[in-house]
Amino acid sequence: MSEEMNMVIDADPVRGALGEMLNSPPPVIDGVSAAKLMRTYYGISGIAYSLACERDANFHVVTADGRGFTLKISNPAEPEINTNFQTEALLWLQTRDPDLPVPKVVRTLEGESQFSLILEDGRSSVVRVLTWLEGVPVARIGVTPALRQDMVCALARLGIAFDGFEHPASSHEILWDVKNASRLRPLVETLVEPNLRKQLMAELDHFDNVVRPALANLRRRVVHNDLNWHNVVLNVANPDRITGILDFGDMVKTPLIIDLAVAVSYHTQTPFSCLEDVCDMVSAYHKVLPLERRELDVLRDLIVARLMTTVAITEGRAARYPQNAAYILRNNGPARDGLRFFATLPRNQVTAAFLAACNME
Repeated sequence: MSEEMNMVIDADPVRGALGEMLNSPPPVIDGVSAAKLMRTYYGISGIAYSLACERDANFHVVTADGRGFTLKISNPAEPEINTNFQTEALLWLQTRDPDLPVPKVVRTLEGESQFSLILEDGRSSVVRVLTWLEGVPVARIGVTPALRQDMVCALARLGIAFDGFEHPASSHEILWDVKNASRLRPLVETLVEPNLRKQLMAELDHFDNVVRPALANLRRRVVHNDLNWHNVVLNVANPDRITGILDFGDMVKTPLIIDLAVAVSYHTQTPFSCLEDVCDMVSAYHKVLPLERRELDVLRDLIVARLMTTVAITEGRAARYPQNAAYILRNNGPARDGLRFFATLPRNQVTAAFLAACNME
């Protein structure tokens, strides 16, 4: 997950939200050392290939017989309890729904699900190993109608499986949890384009006055919170079915419907988006994990809140770090497309379509 995607909330939603972890250099470890670590602690011999990662040190470890693993060495500034939250969540899923296409936790020779490692620079990191999920990111292939439905069906299964899961770190605050959209207002006020600023301020006013009070009455659960096209993989020989859901780094306990809102938001971010496709996703999710009417009443607004979050945060960060603007803004344009999509549709029309998709007219 990129650095602007994991900001802890404080008074300054751009600079202060970066926190210690985002300013802390990642662990320095090479492939030879990573392979030795795997042999020593896990009894697994293989070649370790470094994976791109901004905060942590991650490796794809491949054994002689073709088995694959992900070795994850956390940023020393990441609280161990947050890393443990992710580990325990995956262990919970292994018990509740073993067939879910998510990584499985691999234990050490001593039976530990994670352990602390002192780095050469004296800092301490948390080490974990997960099974490697084969597949190609959806973003490289494209989305078929059947794949859209398969993605949200898997997400609904996650929602069911996470029912009852609790952890001390589950309610940690991150700006990318859209229930916190109200905190975007200082960023929205700095947007240069007057029409976009006016649109988003109106959405924020509606969020503060209508949506945020309604969230208090919705089902809450630990959710994945980032089912985007880069976090889902598939087999190119069967492009209608997913083979894996990746990256549980944005998990948080929040209203359950937000998980669907985040997933749907990525399917409104093209010039070819249509309400019918979005409704198909809502219907598919509902068939696996039935939605409540009061959740559907705010779904449109939560989708928009996610799009708005993307635009506001990336605009603010790009202005502050112009040397990295191209990378920071890579999702900004698609999110704007999503906002334009919803700007053409009356709010009541969208909600009515969602209700109809779930046979709640």
